Amino acid sequence: MAKSIIIIGGGLTGLAAGCYGQMNGYQTCIFEMADKAGGVCTAWQRNGYTIDGAMNWLVGTRPGAQFYNFWEELGAAQEWKIYNYDRYSISEDKDGKAFTVYCDADRFERYLLELAPEDSDVIREFTQAIRASSNYTLPVSKPAELLDASDRGKMGQMRHGMQLMEKWNAISFKDFAQRLKNPYLCEVFSHFGPVPMAMFILVLGLQHTKSAGYVIGGALALIQPIEKRYRELGGEIKFNSKVVKILVENDKAAGIQLADGDEYRADYVVSAGDGRTAIFDMLGGKYIDETIKNMYDHPLISSLTYTALGVKRVFNDIPPSASGLSFPLNKPINVAGKEKKSMNVLIYNFDPTLAPPGKNVVVVEYPTNYDYWHTLRQDIARYQAEKDRVANDIIAGLEQRFPGISDQVEMRDVATPITWERYTGNWRGAYVGWMSGAFDNVNKTLPWLDNFYMAGQWVSPGGGMPEAVMSGNHTIQFICKKDNRKFVTTKP
Repeated sequence: MAKSIIIIGGGLTGLAAGCYGQMNGYQTCIFEMADKAGGVCTAWQRNGYTIDGAMNWLVGTRPGAQFYNFWEELGAAQEWKIYNYDRYSISEDKDGKAFTVYCDADRFERYLLELAPEDSDVIREFTQAIRASSNYTLPVSKPAELLDASDRGKMGQMRHGMQLMEKWNAISFKDFAQRLKNPYLCEVFSHFGPVPMAMFILVLGLQHTKSAGYVIGGALALIQPIEKRYRELGGEIKFNSKVVKILVENDKAAGIQLADGDEYRADYVVSAGDGRTAIFDMLGGKYIDETIKNMYDHPLISSLTYTALGVKRVFNDIPPSASGLSFPLNKPINVAGKEKKSMNVLIYNFDPTLAPPGKNVVVVEYPTNYDYWHTLRQDIARYQAEKDRVANDIIAGLEQRFPGISDQVEMRDVATPITWERYTGNWRGAYVGWMSGAFDNVNKTLPWLDNFYMAGQWVSPGGGMPEAVMSGNHTIQFICKKDNRKFVTTKP
């Protein structure tokens, strides 16, 4: 008789764990609190428009690229249509002069040299790092805990790439800007934020090789074929099934209890949902140590306010870009008590599936304070009024750059950290959990508890969709190792 696995959460991690579990002879069942699969990787519809909550670009969209095998094994790559951007971002200054980050490193280099020929040596060093990073890969097929001598040997061969990234990881945008002679280029790079240059270089390396495109149709176009693959492999998924307790017998996870009181038993339990809820609520905080306590006192990546507008406008004059168009505001707007002096807008004019013909979805998101919105929601009327005010102020800000847009808005929707918390269960509305680099390694098991595994963004610092499916894959590898089974994968 096949061993069984209960998976809590039907997002990307849960679906991936379910698929790989079925591939390896386990009988899996996913319990999802919402009425559809996807978790944080989701979208929703308003007045004929589809608001995508996750998909700007996806790592692993090119055959042969890192992570592509996961998408192929999960049945997503066979069905998707990929849009590859020419531009990564467009940043305008107060005079309307635009600085473009091109996805192709050669084109970007020519562009930078035209702007600042006096900085040719620095520019070429930078763009060469982008090209070099496109060949930089880390082993993702196995979890670090299961790497053998052969795997570690392969990692040793990547030493040059690792050294390159370490070099650029120590350089901030401000540091880089100070090396430039051209005043305009110096100003542009000094305003790019506190992120290390290495992160920017890695992202552009992926764009350069067309390994990080956009899935037409957005998040649901990614989720639906994976859910289909899971069901075809014989997996079961139960929607509207909120898990409130993990059943434990003799310090072994034995099953779950739902909010309606129903109980289900299995040989293994995998938490692919919110980590804090699983550890402190479902398990009552009984299986923790100081490391785990400290983790959940650690700052998260800021939550977001996510304002989506359905606009009767084609935006043919705005080239599509992965990270959108940013511009300074003549009049700052206030979001959760914080003044915002600029606006970054994502215009989905490259995906015709999200809006009726001649119309588009426009999204403006800002990092925000969870506690502000949590307190405000104690009074629903005040909470809704504040969301309306934010939407109005954003439309007014957009009017500065796109005259007439106020009269073209047909739909508006504001999601706050409370929205994400309510619909996904994620602690404080965290959309990717811990900051990248926050922890060197996060255990996938809890102390003194057997037959239980953690998966997803809470054990994969940095988060994101590729990390999510990788985590589901790795979790099943741990279980196979425990059962002395050879881990296998298949493709549809």
